[in-house]
Amino acid sequence: MQAETPPNRRRENRRKTRLRPGKLVTEGGEFLCDCTVIERSESGARIRAFAPVTTLLPEDLFLFEEIEAFKHRARIVWANGAELGLVFLAPGFAVDDQERNRIAGRFYAVSD
Repeated sequence: MQAETPPNRRRENRRKTRLRPGKLVTEGGEFLCDCTVIERSESGARIRAFAPVTTLLPEDLFLFEEIEAFKHRARIVWANGAELGLVFLAPGFAVDDQERNRIAGRFYAVSD
C-alpha cells in the first residue's frame, strides 16, 4: 500500500456518487469499517474510510455498496489519509437479503 496518491492511471472515467454509504469487509466476510464511496467506475472506486486505514485494513477486501447491495472484490492501490483508491479484481455481484442484513443490518458491526 502506497502512502500517497499516484498519478492517474484509470482505465475508465469515474463518476461522482453523491457520497454513497458502504462497508469494507474481509474476504472471510468480517466487518472492517464503514466508508463512503466518493467516486466509482466499472474498474474501481475512491472511498473515504471511517477507521484508521494505515494499520487495520488488509490489502485485499470487499467493498459492499449498501444502496445496490453489491459486493466488489477489491484491492487497495493507494491511501492518502482516510481516502483509499480501490481497484476491482472481479465484477461486482448482488448479495441476497440474508447476506445484506448480515453486512448492513442492525448490529452489523458487533461480532460474535
